[in-house]
Amino acid sequence: MYCENCEKETPSEFDERLGEHTCLDCGLVLVTEIFEQTVHILDSSGEVRHSIDNKLGSVNAPKKLSKLNSRSIYSKSIMQGLIHCNMVLGSIQPDSPLKDRVEEFYLYCNRKAVFGKTEYEARATAVVYYVLKENGTPHLLADVNSEFNARTKTIKRLLRKMNQLNRNVVSRKPINPQYQLEQVLMKINGGSVFNEQCYEVLEHFESIIVNSNFNKGRSYYACIAWIAANSNVRKDITKQMISKRTGFSEWVIWRQTKAILNLVGKDNVKQIKGKKITMVIKNDKGRMD
Repeated sequence: MYCENCEKETPSEFDERLGEHTCLDCGLVLVTEIFEQTVHILDSSGEVRHSIDNKLGSVNAPKKLSKLNSRSIYSKSIMQGLIHCNMVLGSIQPDSPLKDRVEEFYLYCNRKAVFGKTEYEARATAVVYYVLKENGTPHLLADVNSEFNARTKTIKRLLRKMNQLNRNVVSRKPINPQYQLEQVLMKINGGSVFNEQCYEVLEHFESIIVNSNFNKGRSYYACIAWIAANSNVRKDITKQMISKRTGFSEWVIWRQTKAILNLVGKDNVKQIKGKKITMVIKNDKGRMD
């Protein structure tokens, strides 16, 4: 049967109760049965089965459907999956520009039989986590999974399938460092001035790291904030406070900060207290020259 959305002949599934053919590739409902007088609009409980129309089921647009229109005529199963995806994405990034990409990737995974019989919560969590990582704006799996608390084992199994399907391309995507720092700063809540100071510190260290073999630990961005706090003498933003709000131990922050500062010839934050990071880096370059 020809699918207007896929623009080709695709396999379909027929629902005898609703009189609808559903495209198995994209989930679009294809209308083929003409409305008859013997078909009841209401079911036994009085609920509306179909909208009043001249055809049984959903109305198919004459040309390729836009995303907005196609959402309203996906099969019930597809719609449930997309609704769950929107809930997960909304909990991480309200009004996210990735909504269309999440929908597209969910349909792709469904078409490639990635999901199997897994629950919607796990599917949605895996899809959103993958798309965020693909976009260079990853979040911790625990944070993405906080909306439904789906089984981690199931989510990871789905992610492995997605990675295999796309030849692990997502693992080679560069991470946007400013976005990562932004997530940390939202937790610290040090104010707009402090945020700008942190971005400045990040910019200078990123310019050094790109030409080095330095490996960023998970606490890297929290450490950037601690370095900025010391450089700008923010006594209200301590290692203890950053540790409490970001979830990294003080020891982990201390160790990663030491590794970062070693890049500019320093051993601890006391050596940069009250000093502009640009001058610290400049002096280090002069020392090396």
